Amino acid sequence: MSDEDWDAPETEKKSKRSDYHDSTDHYGSRDGGRNSYHDSRSSYNGYEKKSSSFYGGRDRDRDSRGGYRDGGGYNSYNDRESSRKPPKPQGRYNESMEIQSNDVGKIIGRGGSNIKEVESKFSVHINVNKSTGYGTGSSVSVAGDDRQDVDDAIQHMKDQLDGARNGRGGGGGDGYRKDFRRNQSDSYGASSGYGGGYEKKSYDSYEKKSSYDNYEKKPSYDNYEKKSYNSYEKKSSYNFDNQQSTYGDSSAGGRSSPSYQPIDWDAVNKIAEEERRKKWAKCPPMIKKFYDEAPEVAALGPAQVAELRELNNNTTVDRVFKEKEEGMEPIPNPVWKFEQCWAKYPDLLNEIKKQGFERPSPIQSSAWPILLKGEDMIGIAQTGTGKTLAFLLPALIHIEYQPVPREDRGGPNVLVLAPTRELAIQIEKEVGKYSFRGIKAVCVYGGGDRKEQIDIVSKGVEIVIATPGRLNDLIQAKVVNISSITYLVLDEADRMLDMGFEPQIRKILLDIRPDRQTVMTSATWPPGVRRLAQSYMNNPIQVCVGSLDLAAVHTVEQIIEIVDEDDKFYRILNFVKHEMGPHDKAIIFCGKKARADDLSSEFTLKGILCQCIHGSRDQSDREQAIADITSGEVKILIATDVASRGLDIEDITYVVNFDFPRNIEEYVHRVGRTGRAGRKGKSISFITRQDWGSAKELISILEEANQQVPEELRDMATRFQAMKDRRANEESKFGLRGRRPRY
Repeated sequence: MSDEDWDAPETEKKSKRSDYHDSTDHYGSRDGGRNSYHDSRSSYNGYEKKSSSFYGGRDRDRDSRGGYRDGGGYNSYNDRESSRKPPKPQGRYNESMEIQSNDVGKIIGRGGSNIKEVESKFSVHINVNKSTGYGTGSSVSVAGDDRQDVDDAIQHMKDQLDGARNGRGGGGGDGYRKDFRRNQSDSYGASSGYGGGYEKKSYDSYEKKSSYDNYEKKPSYDNYEKKSYNSYEKKSSYNFDNQQSTYGDSSAGGRSSPSYQPIDWDAVNKIAEEERRKKWAKCPPMIKKFYDEAPEVAALGPAQVAELRELNNNTTVDRVFKEKEEGMEPIPNPVWKFEQCWAKYPDLLNEIKKQGFERPSPIQSSAWPILLKGEDMIGIAQTGTGKTLAFLLPALIHIEYQPVPREDRGGPNVLVLAPTRELAIQIEKEVGKYSFRGIKAVCVYGGGDRKEQIDIVSKGVEIVIATPGRLNDLIQAKVVNISSITYLVLDEADRMLDMGFEPQIRKILLDIRPDRQTVMTSATWPPGVRRLAQSYMNNPIQVCVGSLDLAAVHTVEQIIEIVDEDDKFYRILNFVKHEMGPHDKAIIFCGKKARADDLSSEFTLKGILCQCIHGSRDQSDREQAIADITSGEVKILIATDVASRGLDIEDITYVVNFDFPRNIEEYVHRVGRTGRAGRKGKSISFITRQDWGSAKELISILEEANQQVPEELRDMATRFQAMKDRRANEESKFGLRGRRPRY
């Protein structure tokens, strides 16, 4: 071909083929050249053509791939013209197997990868031909110099088809492993994509019956009946619709298609309920009823009860879920004297009188009879109305008068969950005020001394006051056993849900006996609190002081000032220097921790004593800040919303909202830090242009409390509503409905 161009159309194909094979023959035999990679260059009339050979001279040039495209035969030793009628592969032993046409792709693999791999692993040549005269079937011819290599190659391709049909294909498994007579161990599934996870140690370890060729494989390879080009005859009868593959060796990993049965959830729930019943049947006995109604209280008629509750800040008492009311005992009447509840417990009555209270607060008047009677209760009231004492005193009676001695109960009896460390510490202080029969309490919270908390719990306590995160930590460490809890309190439940504690709360409640007495307090009644009550309370009675609508404490004068953002610091500085008296105390609320730190630093530089508290400060610093403002060492506490709930400092006279809160609920709780326990207080709120979204709700709070509403605030609310309406019209006009507005 020295005078002809290789690519010239008039060049005879036969001569091209001959020259091409001549250029590849020098790579050596298949056995000797399998493990080497060579490049050869042949010159055809001045044109240099490069071909790459791998594993004994098999061509990897893309032209060789066309041989099996469109259903043609594949031959890695012939050029593209051989696809028209592939010759039988050459070798001492030639065998074939029949497959369906739709299985050709599974044998070939992507880009011929499966065939190339089988050829390289077993030292054979493979042809796939659809034009065999077998109707819709195709044939795969395998040739090699070693009969066992040929047998292994055919068996491997059959196993590939088995794996693909039985769902083992798809690649990525440990592969199909087998030991050859040369003690080789190779993996096929991971590289070829077939047979992932199907492991086989030896051909002799199982008996296989396959519908691909209806043969039974024995330990010897000579027991096949096959169609061979040399000596055997293979009898094949394929039944692809009813194929089955059975492996005697369970380690082979063969598995049939899973059959799914529908789950009977009623039966599952019944079993789970039975297991729960068995678990809690071992609990010691418990008493929840300790109330003997005083004669004058029992004599009250319905009209008198309604009048008394109306005088107590319009208190309403009712069952929350009325559909469960049938067969329930009537709601006890309210009391108006301490003796009507605590006459049987003179030592506790004396502790109450030591605190200087004259009569029960509105929520205590209705809550004490309900809790002493053993009912579950939801108390909804503004901050500073005595909710803590409403659930605390019945808890002391509940602990003392259980039939099982304290040392035999196996753990605490009362659990109080609180959203913040400050509220938990405040509750612990309230418990300390009422010394009753040696009852001990421990407060566990994140940031505190964990070892000290564990030591106190280990010595034995009756009351555990905790934040949800630290309590779950101690439960998992098996430090606290809450299966002995019989009286549960969820204080400030709405705040706990706002802070994302619902999963922790539900996890804790799973380990507490279901016949417990449960108390929930909240300043609001959102859907989340209602859902929690419905799930974990036993037909509770709701005591609501005032309206369920959000309202601020009426003993606080609320002042609203419209200011620019840049003027707020000079305004607060003027307030501290000229408006606060020598005996006044103020809490200044900021929206961010950084703002609180900056304001505290500015005050310190100007010689103004103050303390700062927020979530990033150490617990010891937070406790010291509260101690300083309580004792009067400092008059100003700068805080974030971490102090908006549960912080009970009686003589706070001012609350300043330096940054208006993000939601109106926090405004109500901030304002509630003053005017507590019947005292008077004053709140000052700085409103800027950025706060106009809260103007409408703030106006409602002010009007409900009969406070003065500035005209600028009303104008701000009107402009904000007009902006919302205009934006809604634009979104509707331009098809932007559903996009979240940005104000």
